[in-house]
Amino acid sequence: MDRRTLLAFALMFLVFLGYQALIRRDMPDTPPATTEQTEAAAVEGPADVAPAQQEPTDWQQQSESSQPQGDVAQTPEAMLQPVTPGSGPEARVKVITPLYEIHLAGRGARITNWLGGEFTNTEGQPLELIPQDDQSVPYGMDAVVFNATEMELGRLAFETDAPAELTVGDGATSVVFKLRTQGDLEIRKIYTFRPDSYEITLDLEIHTVGEQATTARAVLGTPLRARFGWLHGIASTEGGDRLEKAAFRSFAKVGDELEIKKRGNEIKKLEKVTGSYAGSVLFAGLQNKYFTVIGLSGKGLDQGQEGKVILSGDQPRNLMTWSIEQPLQTGTAVPGALASSRLFLFIGPQDSEILKSYGIGLEKTMDLGWALFRPMTEATLWIMDQMRRFIPNYGLIIILFSVLTKLAFYPLTRTSTQSMKRMQMLQPKIKALQEKHKDNQEKQSKEMMELYKKEKVNPAAGCLPLLLQMPVFVALYQALAHTIALRNTPFVWWIQDLSKPDALFSFPFTLPFLGAEFNLLPILMGVTMVIQTRLTPTGQPTGQMAMMNTMMPVIFLFMFYQMPSGLVLYWLVNNLMTIFQTWRIHQTATPEGGTETT
Repeated sequence: MDRRTLLAFALMFLVFLGYQALIRRDMPDTPPATTEQTEAAAVEGPADVAPAQQEPTDWQQQSESSQPQGDVAQTPEAMLQPVTPGSGPEARVKVITPLYEIHLAGRGARITNWLGGEFTNTEGQPLELIPQDDQSVPYGMDAVVFNATEMELGRLAFETDAPAELTVGDGATSVVFKLRTQGDLEIRKIYTFRPDSYEITLDLEIHTVGEQATTARAVLGTPLRARFGWLHGIASTEGGDRLEKAAFRSFAKVGDELEIKKRGNEIKKLEKVTGSYAGSVLFAGLQNKYFTVIGLSGKGLDQGQEGKVILSGDQPRNLMTWSIEQPLQTGTAVPGALASSRLFLFIGPQDSEILKSYGIGLEKTMDLGWALFRPMTEATLWIMDQMRRFIPNYGLIIILFSVLTKLAFYPLTRTSTQSMKRMQMLQPKIKALQEKHKDNQEKQSKEMMELYKKEKVNPAAGCLPLLLQMPVFVALYQALAHTIALRNTPFVWWIQDLSKPDALFSFPFTLPFLGAEFNLLPILMGVTMVIQTRLTPTGQPTGQMAMMNTMMPVIFLFMFYQMPSGLVLYWLVNNLMTIFQTWRIHQTATPEGGTETT
């Protein structure tokens, strides 16, 4: 939750408490670094991470017994030089699945575009998750680490036999990129796509393809680790709205610890988004308000493997990055390969059900607010998901949720309203006690408490319903602000996106604090607050009390004006229910708070 939203909630809470305090006061007196250097540091191999312990493999045995031979210079750097320099046209492959479209390029065998099939941007075009506005985007940080050196793959030219366009049908479809070195090693990066999943399998393999491979094994030594990196960042998808700017985060789960770095509106200090974590790596990723890019450890989706995660960022481009380094498996891990490593990429929406299905805590990466309210937010999301099975419109779900919430709190609302009504009727007795004991505050307080006990009145009852409903409101705010299901979801008439303000039309000018759009729901909500204030039992309003009654709707109008229309709809229905319940309580209770009528 961003700082402005937190301040808004705090202000709203204080205004409510101040309002109740003024009501009670009128009744009784209660008892008293550079980008290049950063990227270079981010790709350095973890010297403290050892390869997985295993029996000597054919690779190791042959490396130890082989003698260098052949015409190629017998240095690690020479053995890893590409056979083809890659001066020709770069290989390009477009892969189309039912869920998304993804573009791959030969330089670094990297992903260059991800277009959401069912998701559109603010202009109605296919949504792009990879930033495209900077031509100097680094190619990548993938690498293979040997005993003697490491081979950076990010800028090397891979080749592929795949067609320029592929459509994923019923089964899995793979795109294989290959790079041959002077030492007759072939590096393969293999992307595998499935029609019904946002998950992409990425395999990095090392093969021998010629006579120089024996020499290469002797010179390079054992292949130790593979590094997978995501330097692209993640694009802004909501037109730069203020709620989205605060949602950019990077995260990593190593062992049982989930580490999260928040970008905020911009990366002000690089060290705030930088972290290095070694241990049993499960995943690392980035997210914006609704979407995420995650790398999951290839050993298995239910467990990690020993390795290292680096979270970092690029200040000039204002983007966050991640990299995962994990062991290369040698021997028979992949038939025909000397060494291999696998990473799973999840690129897609932050859907709680999809993320939860992995069983490794991916759903915990979603920004659902403060830890204190997170369980209630998760419960709210679950309830809304269950209602979605029977009700096709999220606007109706929000209305029904608001009605059910008010019905659940009705006993408290009734008790509070009746207590305030009784306090109103006790004003003459209270004022008499205040006058009688005006010079003895202790005696006055004691007499007041006896009067409350005798009349069965609780002076604090007016605040109780509000205090209990605030967590529900905060939970719903978080649910609506970060639920992909509400993105671009219309309700009725002019309300075309429940995740954004309900702009009816735009002014030719900008209003201070309100912007250039005319949002109708907050105004209707303000009107209902005026009516609600008039129905609330109070004593004779003083000047301050009358001013508060006037200012409360105005304050809430400003606070809610730029909030998601789904949240304003909830509060509007909440106000209407409160008005009806208050009116009903007035009709069914005697002025003295006696037996209710039917």
